[in-house]
Amino acid sequence: MTDDMTDERKTMDENPEAMFEGDLSDMPADARVAAIALKRDRYVSGELYDMVEDNRDAVVRSLNNDMLQLVVDPRYRIMYATPVAGPDVTIRSLKTRVSLTREEAALLAFLRIRVLDYENVHTEQDAWLVSFEEIREALTTGAGYLASRNDEEGVLKKLAAVVSATVTHGYLARSDDEEGMYRITPLVPVVLDRKLAEFWLDADPNDAEAPEPASAAGTEAEEDDADDDVDSGGTSESRPQAPTLFDAPDDVDDANESGEPDGMGGPDDGSEGK
Repeated sequence: MTDDMTDERKTMDENPEAMFEGDLSDMPADARVAAIALKRDRYVSGELYDMVEDNRDAVVRSLNNDMLQLVVDPRYRIMYATPVAGPDVTIRSLKTRVSLTREEAALLAFLRIRVLDYENVHTEQDAWLVSFEEIREALTTGAGYLASRNDEEGVLKKLAAVVSATVTHGYLARSDDEEGMYRITPLVPVVLDRKLAEFWLDADPNDAEAPEPASAAGTEAEEDDADDDVDSGGTSESRPQAPTLFDAPDDVDDANESGEPDGMGGPDDGSEGK
């Protein structure tokens, strides 16, 4: 038996959770899988949600080591990791937030209202669908944020960019069955309250005092080169504490009076990164 094999066997004997030579972590394999998913992905659900619940303490410790906190929504059974924030926090988190444009915020608000419509008729989450054409109509007609633009080609390019960003932020998922169709993810009702969604949709896009859009929490570490502020809150309990736009687990109308969402801070008003 070689010295390397002897050292590895010794490590395994001393630490039953070790998975490789020199492994000092005491996290079980499932806890590692869950923690990595929370750090890498916009949110987790399904089997990973249960995996986090089964290893909550170990997962939260791992997140805290990277200056992240766990946000849990039991109603929609999703979890995500949000950057720690506060006046005494001087270490930058593994994740940062990226501001939404007004168009992206308007689309998010439209999606929130669509989810409400689906929930009113008890539609399963997998069937929360929306088409590119419906998005185009919502943003380019009536009081839509792009309604005043006359450049049709430019509008379509802008719409494509807005939809792509919304997919990146985890609010939409492309449908595998039909081109131009998207599935609205449960992250939408978790981060945005119905009343504010209606407020955003009714706002005049040319009004300097229009309600400000927000920013997406938990963007991946690859975006760390942006000079973004960290997420504005979050807690290891089932709801973020403040500020928040999250719905209460049992009432879509329960919004925090502050009017600010967790992980959805100030608007992209041209001052980001200053």
